[in-house]
Amino acid sequence: MKIILWAQKAGASLFFLGYFPLMPGTIGSALVAMVLWYSHYHRHILISPQAWWISALGLIAVSMLLSSRPRQVFGHEDPKPVIIDECAGQFLTFLFVPLTLNTLVLGFLLFRFFDIVKPFPIYKMEELEGGVGITMDDVVAGIFANLSLLAIVAGYHIVKAAL
Repeated sequence: MKIILWAQKAGASLFFLGYFPLMPGTIGSALVAMVLWYSHYHRHILISPQAWWISALGLIAVSMLLSSRPRQVFGHEDPKPVIIDECAGQFLTFLFVPLTLNTLVLGFLLFRFFDIVKPFPIYKMEELEGGVGITMDDVVAGIFANLSLLAIVAGYHIVKAAL
């Protein structure tokens, strides 16, 4: 039983990276942006929209599973070391977005804004039970960041074409 709790704690905190004392959620979000940047620019990995959806759904499911039973595993209901939920939300931010250094930085900033400020309905997601509540506020923040980023990219291209 202890090994299961240890594995759940290790996975939910991204191998204990979430225990970093300063801004663990920001670190988890930055990790996703850096992995996407590295994969795209150094490995030239292009992910199809279908694979992105499947990966996002899988990451959301794993986040819900690993962050379930937070009181038993971490000692309280919304533990700061759990950062896999930030990864799921940050990953959703870039769905259908052309990956450039500018969109990665802007998407990171937008996600962190929505995750920290938590406008309606994001803050309501935290009221859901266990791992679902822990994960869904970040998923909805990722959706808000994604829609904002898509609108900014579309607006940029419209203005650029008009000039």
